[in-house]
Amino acid sequence: MSGNGLPTIREVARLAGVSVATVSKALNGSGKVSEELRGRVSNAARQLGYAPHASARSLRSGASRTLGLLIADITNPFFLKLVEAIEQRASAQGYSVLLCNSSEDPARERNNLRLLTEQRADGIILVPTREGWPGRVAELSRLKPPAILVDRLLDGLEIDSVTINNRLAGELAARHLLELGHRRTGVIMGSPDHQIARHRLDGYRDAFVAAGADFRPGYIEQYAFSEAQAYEAAGRLLSLPERPTALFATNNHLAQGMLRGILDADLRIPDDISVITIDDLPWSGMLRPGLTVVMQPSDAIAEAAIRILLGRVTGGQQERAAEPEQVVFDPALLRRGSTAGLPAEFLTT
Repeated sequence: MSGNGLPTIREVARLAGVSVATVSKALNGSGKVSEELRGRVSNAARQLGYAPHASARSLRSGASRTLGLLIADITNPFFLKLVEAIEQRASAQGYSVLLCNSSEDPARERNNLRLLTEQRADGIILVPTREGWPGRVAELSRLKPPAILVDRLLDGLEIDSVTINNRLAGELAARHLLELGHRRTGVIMGSPDHQIARHRLDGYRDAFVAAGADFRPGYIEQYAFSEAQAYEAAGRLLSLPERPTALFATNNHLAQGMLRGILDADLRIPDDISVITIDDLPWSGMLRPGLTVVMQPSDAIAEAAIRILLGRVTGGQQERAAEPEQVVFDPALLRRGSTAGLPAEFLTT
């Protein structure tokens, strides 16, 4: 055995009675090796517990059979669902996934991208951080492995992407509340400078305008980025002289704080107030009442991301140089028990 306790290719060659070159050819399937010699090498490798070094193999073949997956925030339950769906589909195609978490930190994102490149990932799936770093678009444009954006786009970066129609997501939430008779509704969201939050608010507002309903800017709580901030935002909305009859949280993180704020205000869902959010999470259907949501199709997003990326990875120069493919999925409304018609006390307001 070698100094680190692992068997070496030389020890396999010695046990099989062949040269190191023959072991390499037999285990990698390259060159002409008789079945008899191939069997001896395989038996020796199995007996010693030897496995070819993945890094060395990738250097020879030019492919590592690994994909980099860089997530902006691994604590976001939607991204956890997405990670699982991507890993399953990559594994089915014979690829391993190297997962990196940026924690919404631009510096970590930059370091993780360099790490994935150094690890010779064949391709990279990127959910970018909300905030950028100097030269991000230029550096991503020069990446050697093919890359694809998922969930979030970056202005000025023309590469493959898979997203949802976020304007429609906001529109579906508003339309549902309007159909139930709600007109005085509150919104808890992140920064309007961020594309996803802005588009969801735009769609929500558009639905009110289309219905001829009064949209109330004073009932919008912006710049909530955590459960704690959403909790505080819900408290402010519920303390208004004319409190909203329904609340909409633009993502699942904010929904958790919103729900806690409603409970602490001793309000019943949906008897006193209706709630709706975006993302269907494992706990959404287990709540009583279940949470009405606008669903993002995480499985379809993962499938499209892997299909497009592997097309670039395994294709020739022509495939790699083809125009970027932008896939946009429509979200869907899933109604559960957290939304209902106006409570009796609000029917005349």
